[in-house]
Amino acid sequence: MDPSLDAELRDDFLVEAGELVERLSEQLVELEANPREAELLNAVFRAFHTVKGGAGFLAIEPMVQLCHHAEDLLNVARNGALVLDSGRMDALLEALDLLNAMMDALRSGASMAMPPPALLRRLMPGAAAPAPAPPPAAAPVAAPPADGSIDDSEFEALLDSLYGTAAPGTVPPAAPAPATINDDEFEALLDNLHGTAAPGASAPATASTIADDEFEALLDNLHGKGGAPGAVTVPASAPAPAPAPAPARAAAPAETSVRVDTGRLDALVNRAGELVLVRNRLQSLAQKSGDETLAQAAAELDRVADEMQGAVLSMRMQPVGRLFQRFPRIVRDLARQLGKEVDLVTEGEGTDLDRSLVEALADPLIHLLRNALDHGLEMPDERLKAGKSRRGTVRLSASQRGERIVIAVSDDGRGMNPEVLKRKAVEKGVIDEAQAARLTENECYELIFRPGFSTAAQISDISGRGVGMDVVKTRVAELGGTLQVRSRLGHGSELELTVPLTLAILRVLMVRVGPRLFALPLSNVEEVFELTVGQDRMLDGRLVANHRGRALPLGDLAGWAGILGAAPRHVVVLHIGHQRIGCLVHEVLGREDVMAKPLGPLFEGVPGIAGATVTGDGKLALVLDLAGLADDGGQLLPSLKAAG
Repeated sequence: MDPSLDAELRDDFLVEAGELVERLSEQLVELEANPREAELLNAVFRAFHTVKGGAGFLAIEPMVQLCHHAEDLLNVARNGALVLDSGRMDALLEALDLLNAMMDALRSGASMAMPPPALLRRLMPGAAAPAPAPPPAAAPVAAPPADGSIDDSEFEALLDSLYGTAAPGTVPPAAPAPATINDDEFEALLDNLHGTAAPGASAPATASTIADDEFEALLDNLHGKGGAPGAVTVPASAPAPAPAPAPARAAAPAETSVRVDTGRLDALVNRAGELVLVRNRLQSLAQKSGDETLAQAAAELDRVADEMQGAVLSMRMQPVGRLFQRFPRIVRDLARQLGKEVDLVTEGEGTDLDRSLVEALADPLIHLLRNALDHGLEMPDERLKAGKSRRGTVRLSASQRGERIVIAVSDDGRGMNPEVLKRKAVEKGVIDEAQAARLTENECYELIFRPGFSTAAQISDISGRGVGMDVVKTRVAELGGTLQVRSRLGHGSELELTVPLTLAILRVLMVRVGPRLFALPLSNVEEVFELTVGQDRMLDGRLVANHRGRALPLGDLAGWAGILGAAPRHVVVLHIGHQRIGCLVHEVLGREDVMAKPLGPLFEGVPGIAGATVTGDGKLALVLDLAGLADDGGQLLPSLKAAG
């Protein structure tokens, strides 16, 4: 085979099989809770069977053997001969893990070992399935449904008729026919149906395929067209019928989807971003020129650019369910490890999210779920004493609010005690007694995001290592997101994570600090106001503003950028991670859609700078990384780190 074609087939297999394997994790966990669910059993069986077929075509023997054993076990279960218990489900889940590892090896070109014999033995059904009762004599074939479909029971009866297991005058076999037929039997079945040596018939074709019209005619002869009075029976010993004229077939529906390499999609998004910059430039020129014709052209381009931007960005969207479907397995394994009984409830799986965010949010959400199971939910006996059910509930939900995606992880556990959080923070040296005394209840909850903070009495493999929630906060802030904590003692907690709908094209607030222009991500902007005389003052060594009855820390963006001159008096209130600060600027210019471009290796690693963009009037503006600014050695907020 042509190496390029071989690589193309492999890539197609990895994509299609990968989609099946992604769903298998969630399906297997659901099957463990409902082991007799026929539709679910069939879906899992078909997934392993389809992967086995593709792997067999590519001659990937380890994958074939693994899927074949899993398929055998599932086939016996769906025939009702056994019920999948926890031991067999563990084996199936281990097989899924190994299958994922095999696919990773195939993707990277690494060698692939055969499945461990111990795992294959665990996947064996054990005792053979009990023999079903012999089927009754073949009944007349009923008229097919309008859509021409055939269900499983009809197909089984059809095979029985063709094999002669229930033909009149025949002796039922001593044992039931095996669940599968080998190649020779299948060829003989095709010969019997297709007529390879009937008198006057033409010689059989040498090709191993059967044309579509021949297959349709074959199904019509076997299943009945439904137009003749009565029905047609197909005795096992009857000669192959002469093929009837193939009925006129409606044209197959056109393909409605096509696979596109993500590199091409990203290139299209980049071009759309360039168009947005041109649109901004043209609008600025039209406004300055006062030319009505140019203004009309700019307005038309604005409309087209907006439509194209929306269409292109929609192609990057994926349902958040693709992210959620990996979590039932994680929750199941953690609950078993902790000795807890947990139900995971997911909501809003159809909410669309930028594909780059789907992977970026995986690790933060895993840690939030681990934290809910370990710290949030009580042990079953403790829940019973508190008047709750033995089984705890962890809820994972997604929704869209404007141009932001909100993902919440909540539990019905013990909740958080603000006083305990303050005491632990003081014990670990995160804050001092004076700072603890000034904290509000919500600020106490935000202590869990401080580096090194943990309420766990013992370090475990799950949580309590002091490297968890602060990492989650940092990662979410890097994505332009925020985290908010709500809790009620004795009733549970909720952590709400919000991120922008997309990272491809940024909506920013343009501001001026001295002669320089900066772009602040609009998703982090809360409000803008102008300082009045006496509104700002020093508190605990930091500059704050009395705003809405609270002390708002003020960040010196001019000092960070090394700009001298008059002190700025406009304040842009920002959410940076879990912090709320005011950023001092000289002028607020307005909102724009921009595409941030990297500045090259010279500026790589410079904290606080995410890239650069061109404004509508052709000037260069730096796009700020607000999370990097807040953590830049305290240059933006020199005393914020100490005071919290």
